[in-house]
Amino acid sequence: MRKGGLSPESWLVGLGLTLFSFWTMAPIIWLVLSSLMLQNALTSTPPDFAFNAFTVTNYVQVLDSAVALGRGFANSLIVAFSTTLIALAIGAPAAYALARLRLPGAGPILLFVLATQMFPGIVIAIPLFIAMSRMGLIDSRIGLIITYLSFNLPIVIWVLRGFFLGIPPSLEKAAAVDGATVSQIFRLIVLPISLPPLFATAVFSFIEAWNEFFFALILTRQNAQTIPLVISQFAGQYQTVFGQMMAASAMAIAPVVVLAVLFRKYLMRGFSEGMTKG
Repeated sequence: MRKGGLSPESWLVGLGLTLFSFWTMAPIIWLVLSSLMLQNALTSTPPDFAFNAFTVTNYVQVLDSAVALGRGFANSLIVAFSTTLIALAIGAPAAYALARLRLPGAGPILLFVLATQMFPGIVIAIPLFIAMSRMGLIDSRIGLIITYLSFNLPIVIWVLRGFFLGIPPSLEKAAAVDGATVSQIFRLIVLPISLPPLFATAVFSFIEAWNEFFFALILTRQNAQTIPLVISQFAGQYQTVFGQMMAASAMAIAPVVVLAVLFRKYLMRGFSEGMTKG
């Protein structure tokens, strides 16, 4: 670094980070701008950015149809939260067992868990629909939770296993010498020092379930529709009300943004420690 200023390398890194940040935020900025524009201003070529083209009418009209929107928010919140909670409750012990315990067939189990992520959703859509239909779980939150667990649980297991492998075995051996059981070691030693990656994994799992569209479209009719499906209904057969769709989308991403802001410290620590230890 030169005296009294930044080096050219630092300027280049700063410029690169600035461009990357703009590239990442551009869709969100466009989403918010579009949600505040009149339909004719938004659909004109090029879009009309005059001051009188901006309004909050889209949000007012979306809130007027708050019954469907509220039901979609409630369904998404219940399904995403339940999926995340169950995935962590099952995935964390499973990841620890696969990382630390000498289980017979641990290698094939890991490969099987990974293989479940290799199939496109369309491949299992028909068998899944038939199974859910026979169990009476079509258009139900429980059906969505079970389905979302099928792709969230493997991710939780793989991410947390990588972190558990990085924990110094000496901590667990010391507790075992003092008479602690495997369950006690996991609950009292491993989990408390694993809060950052647990939070990071939980937020990632929540976002995956919150944003899922394909299986929700197949497995729901009306009662269990999630927020992505409610937003898609702003696209009609003859007209798409883009402003209202964007307003509903902006409202839909708000919980995820709030979640990320509230737990940003844990997210950054979790991903950084996972990359270092995994």
